[in-house]
Amino acid sequence: MRLLIVILGLTVSLTGRAQQERDTIVSRCPVFITDTATSNNFFIEARPATIKVDRVRGNLTITIEQKEQFFTIFFRSKNLKNGKYKISLNPDDRNEIAAKYSFRAGDQVSYVNVANGQLEATYDSEKKWWKIKVNGMIANLVERSVTYYRVKADFNIR
Repeated sequence: MRLLIVILGLTVSLTGRAQQERDTIVSRCPVFITDTATSNNFFIEARPATIKVDRVRGNLTITIEQKEQFFTIFFRSKNLKNGKYKISLNPDDRNEIAAKYSFRAGDQVSYVNVANGQLEATYDSEKKWWKIKVNGMIANLVERSVTYYRVKADFNIR
């Protein structure tokens, strides 16, 4: 009887609509991190990028990687839902997420948090994928000056 319940539980849990863990290579990078003063984009749009969808401690994580730089979105839930998420430094609500831009130079790695913004997730039932749009702002303090960067991303995941 216990074996029957375990098999039934596994079957039901596997058939539920959940976010798949996978890596996808796109031909054009969907992330734009631009300096507000010079409009210099750190991600090169014409180069391919890898979108990784996986779980960290059970929560959904999306990483977009291009060469030695990464844009990572940390959700506080296991699956996506239709609607808007608020980007904050310390998310403590299910509708809040954290986002980071990181890059590697030799042996050193730098992390910069996205200070504020929002993410909009919409599920397209015909194509069976999620449409993700990110708009945010990074404030980078170096010595006595503050530099602001716009963060935009527009991509699809299954």
